[in-house]
Amino acid sequence: VKRVLVKRDHWDSDSYQFDMAFPESTSQRRVFEEFCQPVVESCMKGYNGTVMAYGQTGTGKTHTLGNLGLTDPSQRGIVVRSLDHILATAEADQEGKYEVSLSYLQLYMETVLDLLQPDKDGLNITEDPSTGEVLCSGAKVVVISSTADLINLLSVGENNRVVANQKLNATSSRSHSVLLVTIRRLPADTSSMGLTQSVTATRGKLLLVDLAGSERISKSGSEGQMLEEAKFINLSLTALGKCINALSDSTPGHIPYRDSKLTRILKDSFGGSAKTSLIITVSPLKTHLSETASTLAFGQRAIKIENNTRIREEVDLKLLNRRLQAELDNINISYERQTTQITEGEAKLAQVSATIEGIEKQKAGVEKQLLADREAAQRTLDDLRKESAAAVAKASFCSLYDVGVVSLCQVQVKSELEGVISQEKQAFQQELEKKNQEIGQLRTGANEELQKQSSTASKQIQMLQESNIEIKAQLAAKDASLFELQKHVQSQGDVKGAAVADARKEMSHLMEKLAQQHKQHEEEMERQRVVLQAAEGANKSLKEENQRLMGQLEAAVSANDPASPAEGPDPGAKGKKKFWKFPGSGSRSSVKMNGQEGFPAVGSTPPPEGSSTPDSASGSRGTWTQHRDAVSAVSKLFEHVGLTTVFGLLKYDDRDVRLHAVKVIANLAAEEENQVNIVQEGGLEALFDLLQTCTDEMTLRVAAGAVANLAMSEQNQHRIVEEGGLELLVKLSTSAVDSQTQRMIAGAIANLCGNATILDRLQASGSLQVLVNLTNSEQVDVLSQVARGFANNSKCTKGKTHLVELGALPAILNLASKTTVPTVRKHAMLALCQIASCEVNVAAIKSSGALDMLTEIANAEWDEFKSMASTVLANPLYAR
Repeated sequence: VKRVLVKRDHWDSDSYQFDMAFPESTSQRRVFEEFCQPVVESCMKGYNGTVMAYGQTGTGKTHTLGNLGLTDPSQRGIVVRSLDHILATAEADQEGKYEVSLSYLQLYMETVLDLLQPDKDGLNITEDPSTGEVLCSGAKVVVISSTADLINLLSVGENNRVVANQKLNATSSRSHSVLLVTIRRLPADTSSMGLTQSVTATRGKLLLVDLAGSERISKSGSEGQMLEEAKFINLSLTALGKCINALSDSTPGHIPYRDSKLTRILKDSFGGSAKTSLIITVSPLKTHLSETASTLAFGQRAIKIENNTRIREEVDLKLLNRRLQAELDNINISYERQTTQITEGEAKLAQVSATIEGIEKQKAGVEKQLLADREAAQRTLDDLRKESAAAVAKASFCSLYDVGVVSLCQVQVKSELEGVISQEKQAFQQELEKKNQEIGQLRTGANEELQKQSSTASKQIQMLQESNIEIKAQLAAKDASLFELQKHVQSQGDVKGAAVADARKEMSHLMEKLAQQHKQHEEEMERQRVVLQAAEGANKSLKEENQRLMGQLEAAVSANDPASPAEGPDPGAKGKKKFWKFPGSGSRSSVKMNGQEGFPAVGSTPPPEGSSTPDSASGSRGTWTQHRDAVSAVSKLFEHVGLTTVFGLLKYDDRDVRLHAVKVIANLAAEEENQVNIVQEGGLEALFDLLQTCTDEMTLRVAAGAVANLAMSEQNQHRIVEEGGLELLVKLSTSAVDSQTQRMIAGAIANLCGNATILDRLQASGSLQVLVNLTNSEQVDVLSQVARGFANNSKCTKGKTHLVELGALPAILNLASKTTVPTVRKHAMLALCQIASCEVNVAAIKSSGALDMLTEIANAEWDEFKSMASTVLANPLYAR
């Protein structure tokens, strides 16, 4: 715990206790690591966190929190260091996958604005009824993956933030900025998920809040708009102080969160579930003693607040579905494998049974053969006995004389017979023993093989039975998981049922509407067919009427400006009068609408009685009457044949027909009420086709003028760019030699330069380079349009223009020095002042010698440029 001592004089002092206290020499890194890094790390674990800077104006809040450190990385503030730490930790974490996104908001005069979408209107603050989370609907959310992306986004936001110069701070923040960082962590590897793997994702939210400084009007000197801003700043800070007081009370009652949008955004930071670090900045000057004491008392009360932090976890239904699907696939694979093993085991068992059966048959055959051998041996023995008995009987009847011989013969015969019998018997016994041994070996081998195969089959059957039990258990678990998933999906389906019914009802309504539109379209097609048949039948009469109206219009134009050289010579129309002219600068008139300049239709406004027009010295109102009649003739022709028919005339082979048709379109396009209708009816596509296919110089000139008139409408400008109009104008400029054609091209590009959303396309297409190239023209009409384009471009970009990169500064200085042409000079002066007001162009301004011209402008007679040039020269960067 650190103690801050505030000395009021030599005797009295006040003491304040805080978690940490840093002197002004403390490094940015130490403030982040010791005070803010724990909050950032808790957000990566799923907690909500807030880091907020509070204090008097000019005490270093924005420096501590939002310094980007573009020139000195050691001066980077808490915002950049926090995001750097988040990205580095996410990259090093091998067990989790992170998604880091941010939104950048500012609270300006009680209006929530998106710093990343400055053109968007104020955002609405809503509250999630289920979680109580405060949301800013419609804010742009950007996913970041590198420090470079972060620096670019923060630079865009800082450039859009409201700041002002006052006595206490030269760049005082006039709004509260809130950088909302969302950190979502998912499991790293979800390709092979199992039932044991987590499907929950943590979602932490980090608020980095740079509050606008509280100020006393007497010290800051705020007045006018700055005074109104100071009122809203002090009101929102007062509402925050009330909430802090109520929360720090021992018996808190009602918390006035809804007194300000600031307190609604910070509802979770004070008294909610977020881990909050509050940085209070104070001034060491004695003149600000009361503001310092008030700021320290604010921090002393805030430190008493206790928040109930909790991790925010959410079940990712996609991960859950993937996990269950993966487990189901694994069970199906295991089941198929076990089924295959059972089939193979049954096949092996059948093979073993067939082998046993074969052995049994072989055994029966051996026993049968053995029995046959025994019977054969017994028959042989019986035969031998019969032969022996026959021999004995034969010997007894022999008539031998000598009884001894007879006896000897009997003994010898008997001995021979016994020897033969003994040999036969011995051979039979040996053969019998051999057969018995073979039978025994066969029986032993068959029994062993049978036992072995029976044992293997028993083991396989047991394994298959165990596997079947396991598969049944897994299938039961799968059924249970699927049942739970079906219940969850059913519950989700009940919630979405009403939305689905509404969607179906809306779809049915849209189908009915589409059928009606289809029917109307068919009716319209039938009507167009009838009109086309009628038009073809009256073709001859329409041509005669057209020639008569053309004659009236040509007569009116010739009467208005019989000697106008705007269109130049026309080799293809000798002896014919000009149908339409293009008024220019100087002696020719121009019309401006919303900052854009176009080429007016014939007879735009009649002059007052007795006045003279630039194109006619007579001052007769009869000329304007002819103008009015000519315009009526054009309107009559247009209403008679329709826009589509006029556009179709642009595709005629006859050069005069195409020229007259494009002049009618150009005259109509000069009127503001016609511009959008022409584009919607397909006029822009028809003009672009003409620019691509036509080779006639005068027709191309009038078509470019028509595009310039259409470019006066901001709604049409995007269509022109999207449909390739810039590229066509650039291509046309390369072949255009007539000064009036060049003037039309420059006028069209100048009108488009007034739209800030298409400036990059102007640069990429080469349109700005066309303007730079046309500065070499000696025609005042062309230079007037070029200078106007430079002024529009530099004004839209607040000086951050591509013109400096293209080397246009010398050309702009040359145009600004044309004292004889005020229009050209004024536009060039405006462009030069706008470019010089941007500090990124300081070096180019100095090197080009533009400071002398700026000094001349500051002393000129035009007040609007005089003040701008004086402001630029007052910048210390332009000090000589």
